[in-house]
Amino acid sequence: MTAIAAREEPAAREAPAAREAPAARKAPAAREAPAAGEAPWARARRGIVALGAQALLCIAACDAREAASAAEAPAQAERAPATITLLYTTDEHGWLLPTAEQGKVLGGAAEMLAQWVSRERHCAGPAPGAPLHMAPSTACQGAPTLALSGGDNWTGPALSSYFSGAPMADAMARMGYAASAFGNHEFDFGREAFLQNRTRSRITYLAANLRVTDPSLSAFALPSFAVFERRGLRVGVIGLATARTREAATASRFDGIDFQGEEAALSRAVPEAWRAEPDALVLLAHACQDELGPILARHPEWRLSFVGAGHCHRKAELRVGGVPLINPGWRMRSYARVSLEIDPRRPLRQRVVSTSTEIVDVSHPEGAPPVPPDEAIARASAGWQRALDDALGEQIGYSSAGMERDSPEIQRWIAEAWRDQLGVDIAILNRDGIRQSVPRGPITRATVFSVLPFDNKLVICSLRGSELREALRHPEAVFFGVSPSADGRLVLQDGSPLDEGRRYTVATIDFLYLGGDGFRFKAQDPSPRWTGLDWRAPVIAWTRALGTSARAPLDARFR
Repeated sequence: MTAIAAREEPAAREAPAAREAPAARKAPAAREAPAAGEAPWARARRGIVALGAQALLCIAACDAREAASAAEAPAQAERAPATITLLYTTDEHGWLLPTAEQGKVLGGAAEMLAQWVSRERHCAGPAPGAPLHMAPSTACQGAPTLALSGGDNWTGPALSSYFSGAPMADAMARMGYAASAFGNHEFDFGREAFLQNRTRSRITYLAANLRVTDPSLSAFALPSFAVFERRGLRVGVIGLATARTREAATASRFDGIDFQGEEAALSRAVPEAWRAEPDALVLLAHACQDELGPILARHPEWRLSFVGAGHCHRKAELRVGGVPLINPGWRMRSYARVSLEIDPRRPLRQRVVSTSTEIVDVSHPEGAPPVPPDEAIARASAGWQRALDDALGEQIGYSSAGMERDSPEIQRWIAEAWRDQLGVDIAILNRDGIRQSVPRGPITRATVFSVLPFDNKLVICSLRGSELREALRHPEAVFFGVSPSADGRLVLQDGSPLDEGRRYTVATIDFLYLGGDGFRFKAQDPSPRWTGLDWRAPVIAWTRALGTSARAPLDARFR
């Protein structure tokens, strides 16, 4: 449980604790069994994460005891008006540590929690490693804050991704997150890892439009909403996944699970949530503000007091029919502060008297003393970093100036490595698969895991020149081995023009081959060669073989 007691209205949905208990019992390991030919670093990672698995098995009984205690709690005195502050982040993507950019130090989980405690009077949760059954501190019962997320919590820098999201789950438990929308990347490390991270984080995941169609997957059924109590007031929280979850992640991970359209799901979930009689009702949506705005405009009768957007990683602070619609951006660099002044004596759906909002940056100038970070998260992060250095600290290259996430240099680095190591004509990946920049200085194996955090495998297709031309027109396509000439024709690496009728070998990733981001490789080549090779392996091998250094940096190759 989080540091502040949370309760879902039983009359509306099954209690989160009851739903999570079977999941905890079915999570004996952090990862699936090692595949044949699996790399040693993958087995090591699997072993490190699995160490905490047995500690999670007690959560079912613990949650049941907490639920029983909550049910026996004495009735509260007459409720008085009060202000509840929502602290909302989204697309945290495993960014535990701050980053330095353009003279500023930005974000960080320990830094954000320190600001929440000092500025917002937020109550921190249990320290990483604390027993999962630890009861919330009595000092937290009167805290005025409710921490919420828009989803996509774990996948990002190697510090989180290499350990299947466990470090970020521990940090979010310490930060006291109560609920999160279900993001399209929650299954990136497999379904069992999601169950374990949900348990570690103590977060209630919500998705009004997620439907389990396979009865054997009942552990993954999520409630549409939950009701949380703060200062004697009740805040209803609805969760929403993007309807395009299957297209925005590896679709096979969602076999047996469907996602309904956002508006249809909300039209059912909002009235259902109001029947639980919360004092305020808010929405956490793993969907972009551009999609949510028109939906909200068509439904003023929903009487939502706040809508948190996400998924598109773009900051926005809007009002739609008086409803705040906010996307605070990603990577734990800022949060939305939403203060709800609530009078529980007013009629239902009219109890929020006023709402004030602000997007708060978590940053300080380089060299300036910051607010001291939360010691528990900082200490745990340092321990995970030591384990990461042991596993992936080997230096394989050097960058003198660094490479930005969207730069041609970083794109060529990855695609050229694939082409060289796999011996194909052309390499194609998706722009959004590259998740962060390469910093100046030594390049380690961990650097590659941070730039390419997803567990994709490489596939080799055979495409005609005409089909290849279609793929290269895709706005997400990043490629190497072919380029436009001065007269606009496509020219291969050896200078010969692309032949529309000839077949070419193309290296790509399983996500794109199976239709991710709308690519059509599967239709173009139904019988590709499945290499089973992790997409990072050729990049690591090729970079190591180049032997770059401070005197002969990798960047120089791409100038």
